Amino acid sequence: MSKPKQVWLAAMLVVVASLASAQTKFTDWSTVKALATGADVRITTGSRTVRGKVLRTTDDSLVLATGKSQEMFPKQDVKRVLLRGDSHRGRNSLIGLGVGAVTGVIIGGATHQDCTSFCFDYGSRGEDMAGAGILLGGIGAAIGALIPSRSWLEIYRQ
Repeated sequence: MSKPKQVWLAAMLVVVASLASAQTKFTDWSTVKALATGADVRITTGSRTVRGKVLRTTDDSLVLATGKSQEMFPKQDVKRVLLRGDSHRGRNSLIGLGVGAVTGVIIGGATHQDCTSFCFDYGSRGEDMAGAGILLGGIGAAIGALIPSRSWLEIYRQ
């Protein structure tokens, strides 16, 4: 067998092995049983998707509070369970703050003009850079906090 074919075959084996392990990763009902009461989940049955809070789990069912009622879903009917992930607003705010501050410093330094004729003296280049950095850093932090980044994590698939 030639060298390129061996490399191709080895790569395919790695891909198939990783896909096989990914398939078995979510098929264990014990991950559903380990959910805390009140966890925000979205489940898919054969014909519909339901979002609710976990009330209780057993070896053969999942009970959710869905708005004004509660529903029990037998294990054999549950095709997929997704868990609501944590919010990342703080992280996004810090990223926005950093990006905005750096952008502001660059813009403040690049747009600074020394006073050569009659003008109002707004300050030195450093003051312009600091002011723009603070202003755009604050705007970036606010935008970062507004960006939704909470995702759904798959924990079970039949």
